[in-house]
Amino acid sequence: MLTKKQLLWLMVSFCLGAIVLSVLSVFQKAALGADPFTPIGFIIPVLFGGVSGAIVGIYIVKVRGLNAKLQQRVNTLESFLPICSNCKRIRKPDSDPKKIDSWEQLESYISRKTSSQFSHGICPECMKKLYGDNLNKDH
Repeated sequence: MLTKKQLLWLMVSFCLGAIVLSVLSVFQKAALGADPFTPIGFIIPVLFGGVSGAIVGIYIVKVRGLNAKLQQRVNTLESFLPICSNCKRIRKPDSDPKKIDSWEQLESYISRKTSSQFSHGICPECMKKLYGDNLNKDH
C-alpha cells in the first residue's frame, strides 16, 4: 500500500513526464514545420510521458524504501561490536577471533569508521591505580 507521500510523488512524476515529453514534442513539430499546438497532437506525448514518469517515480519510491531498510540493517549490524573485555580492542568483521591481526585498537576502529579523532589522558581513578603511592609523594 502506498502512503500519501508516495502517491503524491507518483502523481508529480506522471505530470513531470507528461510535461517534458509534450514540450519536446512541440519543439520537434516546430522543427519539422508542422503546427506544434494541435490538441490531438498532445495525446500520445502526454500519455507516454506520464506513464514513463510514473514508472520512474515507482522505481524511485522503491529504491528509497529499500535504502531506508538497508540503512536500518547496517545500523543494527554495526551496533553489535565484538570487543575484548580486557584490552577493549574491536574484532574486525568476518575475521578469525583467534588471530592477533583480527583485532584493532578501539581508537583506530572509531577513527576509520567516523571523522572522530582522539587525544589521550588519564582519568583520576586510573591515575590512582597506575601510580598509587607515587602520586602522594610528589605533593
